[in-house]
Amino acid sequence: MVCGIAMVLMPAMFVRSQQAEKPEPQMEVQKRDMQKKLDYSKNILDGLVTEDFDKILASAKSLNTLAKHKWMQNDSIAYRTQNQVFWFTTGTLMTAAEQKNLDGAMLSYTQMMHTCVNCHQLIRRQ
Repeated sequence: MVCGIAMVLMPAMFVRSQQAEKPEPQMEVQKRDMQKKLDYSKNILDGLVTEDFDKILASAKSLNTLAKHKWMQNDSIAYRTQNQVFWFTTGTLMTAAEQKNLDGAMLSYTQMMHTCVNCHQLIRRQ
């Protein structure tokens, strides 16, 4: 009898474990990561306003790392260019924060945000 119950429950347990191991759909991953990027961007703005260079640096590093993920299957030159500009501007933002250069950090942040808007505009048009 125990064997019979085990034989009935085993397939159900196997299916459940397979469902738990399913990878998160790519669109959900992108949505979650884009929300993180927005949160990091807000933290940078907060750091700029309060001249908290540690906050700026930490958030810029997190953005730079997160930005290096491949966001979508888009190999257009325009999209790759926007990504490269974004990586560059987060890098200059990190440098400005390390140097406690508020004007440089503000300029880098502005350039970075310009790149964000351009990229989203590009994606909507495609």
